[in-house]
Amino acid sequence: MKYTLIVLVLYILTSVSHLSGQKLYVWCPSEQTIVPRNGFLKNDTIDLVFFDGRVLNEKSRIECTSENVINQLQNFLFDSYPSAVFNSVSSESYFDDPNSKRITIKIGISAYHAAFGTDIKLGIGSVGGDFSFMVFPEGKWNGLTAYFIKIYDYRDNREINKSKEISKISSKFNIWGYKTAIDCLSKTYSDANQEMLFFIDNTLM
Repeated sequence: MKYTLIVLVLYILTSVSHLSGQKLYVWCPSEQTIVPRNGFLKNDTIDLVFFDGRVLNEKSRIECTSENVINQLQNFLFDSYPSAVFNSVSSESYFDDPNSKRITIKIGISAYHAAFGTDIKLGIGSVGGDFSFMVFPEGKWNGLTAYFIKIYDYRDNREINKSKEISKISSKFNIWGYKTAIDCLSKTYSDANQEMLFFIDNTLM
């Protein structure tokens, strides 16, 4: 009887995992601790433009829209650089040439989602950079956040043009169901944002 019960539980867990793997999941990021760069980039104008290139299929469970994700990421940068003057630019201008007299930061969102097993690959979009090298374990929840960032610094006749691929993956066994997936996604978002800040700091300092 005990053996039968164990087999039944394992079967149910496997079935749930398989069904979960048919979807992509997006939850809104949890609030992140911020250390403001007070005084840094004081009164410098920054054109900030986002482009969400993710490919979320019809089966996806979206509890945080593209607009929500972009707004939270934008506010994160506002709070991180309170002395700068941000100019939010429409996503339609993402591929336009940057302003020749100021700073422009372009952030392409290639991934911000969770999925079970290798199905997570389905949501990765193309926004520049090469994210094809990423490997995802099967049989686990996978969370992924990936950005392609371009920074143009044309202040005072400077001509700095740098880009960076940022990709963070977190994988865990399906112990707590969706809570496990949310934890994976939250960790990758936090880690990716910290690396993004370091890149911005080092480029514009």
